[in-house]
Amino acid sequence: MIAVYAFAAWTVFVWGTRISNVVDDAGSSTFDLVLAVALTALGVVVALTAWRRRPAWPVPILVVATVAAWALRTPPLLLDADHGAAFKAVHAGLALVSVVLAVLAWRSWRSLSSPAAVSAGSSGAGTTT
Repeated sequence: MIAVYAFAAWTVFVWGTRISNVVDDAGSSTFDLVLAVALTALGVVVALTAWRRRPAWPVPILVVATVAAWALRTPPLLLDADHGAAFKAVHAGLALVSVVLAVLAWRSWRSLSSPAAVSAGSSGAGTTT
């Protein structure tokens, strides 16, 4: 479950920051803003569902959206001659951490939603008072 929380928090941080950057940059597209808002909102939904111990549908959606967003954004960023090495390194790092956290969250979500975990959770097995 920690991986799901970490992934949600990281997503809100990265894409929430992107919202601010898009708003401040007159050259950004509407698509950039919509993507950042959507991913930030999904990050919040994942955090709330995890907190309620119901990491259901939003986790795989956010995982797929994260991997797709970085797979589509990273190559053009790395090939853009307008940006220096530091900018490219930071964004490559953001992409790498995002994808690693997505994979870890996916694995955690899968183990939490397996039939054995669901039945153990509903029967109270493994809980203490």
